[in-house]
Amino acid sequence: MKHHICILSLGITLLSSLSASAQIRPEAYLGNAHSHNDYTRNNPFTQAYGLGFGSIEVDLYLRDGELYVAHEPQEITASRTFDKLYLAPILDAFATSSDGYLYPKQGQLQLLIDPKTDGKEILQVLTKKLAPHRALFDSRNNPKAVKLVISGRKPKAVDFKNFDDIFFFDGDLGEVYNEEQLARIGLFSAPFPAFTKWNGLGRLTDADLEKVSIAVDSVHQLGKKIRFWASPDTKTAWYEWIKIGIDYINTDKPHEVSRFLQSYDQVSYQEQQPYKPYQSTRQYAIGKKPKNVILLISDGAGLSQLWAAALANRGQLNVLQMPYTGYLYTGSTDNYHTDSAAGGSALATGVKTKNRYIGVDTLGLAVTNIPDRLAEIQMASGILSNDRVTGVTPSAFYTHVNERDLSDSIAQDLLDSKLDLVVGGFHPAFAKADSSLIKQLKGKGFAIKDGVEALRKTKAPRVIVFAEDKVSREWDKLSAGQEKIKTDYRLIEDAFAPSVDFLQQRGGKHGFS
Repeated sequence: MKHHICILSLGITLLSSLSASAQIRPEAYLGNAHSHNDYTRNNPFTQAYGLGFGSIEVDLYLRDGELYVAHEPQEITASRTFDKLYLAPILDAFATSSDGYLYPKQGQLQLLIDPKTDGKEILQVLTKKLAPHRALFDSRNNPKAVKLVISGRKPKAVDFKNFDDIFFFDGDLGEVYNEEQLARIGLFSAPFPAFTKWNGLGRLTDADLEKVSIAVDSVHQLGKKIRFWASPDTKTAWYEWIKIGIDYINTDKPHEVSRFLQSYDQVSYQEQQPYKPYQSTRQYAIGKKPKNVILLISDGAGLSQLWAAALANRGQLNVLQMPYTGYLYTGSTDNYHTDSAAGGSALATGVKTKNRYIGVDTLGLAVTNIPDRLAEIQMASGILSNDRVTGVTPSAFYTHVNERDLSDSIAQDLLDSKLDLVVGGFHPAFAKADSSLIKQLKGKGFAIKDGVEALRKTKAPRVIVFAEDKVSREWDKLSAGQEKIKTDYRLIEDAFAPSVDFLQQRGGKHGFS
């Protein structure tokens, strides 16, 4: 048992030593993330740095000539020195950096030092400690260096000039600095409760938002950055800081903020130039039937997505201007979460079915779709999709299968389709060795074309156009034996008008004529 205990202790010692002496360069740089009270965590500096935090805070006490890391005097211990917890791992990070930068994208570390005892004395000790490595902390002349900002019990502004210019200082709102003193201000920090009692839930009142925004703007006009301390530490607040333009998210939740910032671009959106919704000047007659019908399907878009889009466009959308609105339930019969197969089938056939089923009922039996019904009254129909032709949603209007992955069978069902026009991405099912499907489709009257321009020129009575959307997936090929054609258009937008023109020219007895 004693041997096991010794081995375990040795392992812990080795792991601890490795974590302190071998910093791993972060994969991301979160320049606006500030690790507040960093020293209170199990792995001071290492945790925040590993998460990519660009700003890290440390409280320092001077006792018997040594700098200790602590928030209160009673927390001081011999092992928690500035040298051990911050200086050594920073130097090690520089030593192991391949390009001399501590972060990807040439990111810079800001170390916010909060003296808890006399700031002048702490700066004197810091100056001596950093002297052998001064170039690594001279951010004024070295873009790779750590930027040192002195906060807390900092010297008065008139004394800034008495300290090594590797040190910047935390500015106070309301204090007037001359040009020389302002040059030594690294950022401005302010207590959030001085502006509002907001707890980070709901939203700021208009009056409080104005006060905070004025403070932020006043600092930005000086060309400086701002941080609020004693501020709410919630996701709602973090979103608000970004919207207001607060430069640092002051947090005691480094892991949560890291996830928030790294996913921010994927989960947020702001329309810079909102569009003006179309305003119809026509009077809609009651009791008359529409001559033409255009069904627009936005994949995966329900009421939540519709409302999010409206918010992004300042509350206005074309769809919200329509004179008649209804709701349609397209849920699958076997699952709470509906996939595109069951949802598309409900739209195309009016029959609800199981997930993964396309164009069939719950027993797997084929059901009639809209193009089949339109053909009975000699009405032309077509589908235009930025998915592949065999994609689940477009194929719901012509196929009948009980498994959405049966691409070959789905493509084969085009032979029995009543569609006059099919526009979408290519699928290898159309490029078998003998090209038999292509030959059979031509035998059914389909012309097989590549690219939207071909659609404008064709005189064929029926046509399948393989085209690629520049923002969609990249298809393997466009047609049998041809390499992918690089296009520079938005498929839906650019193919819509020629598709309507094509159907108008071949409209038949009813509609599009």
